[in-house]
Amino acid sequence: MLRLAVLLLSVAAGAAEPAKPQELPLTSTSLAGKASHLVATVPAGFSAVVKPMPKFGSSLETLMVDSADQRVRLLITLLPPNDFLGRDAAGLEKTLRANCAPFLKESVEGKVTPFPLQLKHGIGVATFLTDKAEVGKPATQGPEHYKLMTNAMIRIGDATLATVTIFHDTKEQADYLAAIKVVASLRPDR
Repeated sequence: MLRLAVLLLSVAAGAAEPAKPQELPLTSTSLAGKASHLVATVPAGFSAVVKPMPKFGSSLETLMVDSADQRVRLLITLLPPNDFLGRDAAGLEKTLRANCAPFLKESVEGKVTPFPLQLKHGIGVATFLTDKAEVGKPATQGPEHYKLMTNAMIRIGDATLATVTIFHDTKEQADYLAAIKVVASLRPDR
């Protein structure tokens, strides 16, 4: 389950690992030309790249961040501006449930159990899903074999929405906690 999601969202290898934190901008533009802009702070030791993801006539960008050992992968996709979807935590939770539905059959949990994300500049809800196929296997199988997937929907400001996916092996991994800090660092740009 998670392996397929990772393969679909893989990044070309070779993104440089910075010696100091990076400030990376993300932009999304709707069909009507309305734009959203965010900035993320990526810690030293992580590789990061912003990739365009054109979809449905909108211009989307995804920030892809990998830990040095590739045991944690973070994907943040900035969505086109939206004044209605996810106006509050309940709306974000509804979207999160819909986004996670394709993965529930292959997860240990079999359901979405939302929890709030602490963000400096917005609101968010997230859930953990454990890949049934990876339970009991070592975490050293390669970067496409993760035990856990954290999915989230976040809203920064009035109309800036993003989906967040973090692939990892445990909730206690230092690099997972660093990835959560990247999400918490998201702030409006402009």
